Amino acid sequence: MRQVLLFLAAAAVILSACAPSSVTPTPIPIVESFFSARAFVDANSNGRLDDSDPPLKDAIFIVRMQSVEFGDLTDASGNAFVTVPGPTEYPVAVTMRPPQNSTYELVGPATVELTKPGDKADFLFRSK
Repeated sequence: MRQVLLFLAAAAVILSACAPSSVTPTPIPIVESFFSARAFVDANSNGRLDDSDPPLKDAIFIVRMQSVEFGDLTDASGNAFVTVPGPTEYPVAVTMRPPQNSTYELVGPATVELTKPGDKADFLFRSK
């Protein structure tokens, strides 16, 4: 019996040395990239974005990264936001399309290059 107790005590000491440590693992950061754009209607048809130009709802904002596209619709304030998983290499090409089944067309460049984090693209539309 004494040999069994000694064996169990020795086994407990050996196994406790093999137990996992109380070190907390370092969490892996999740990297995301954020992009934003705004859509407006050229109310006075001058081809320029003016303070009086109203926002355009439901325009389609597209971020193109390599061969993958991410998108969002503009809200009532004309703003659209896209979150892309993973780090980003700049420049990034973004574009915007008019709302589906609308009479709007894009004025100005169809594609805008964002060159750094925090850049925002503005797009102007007019009625056909």
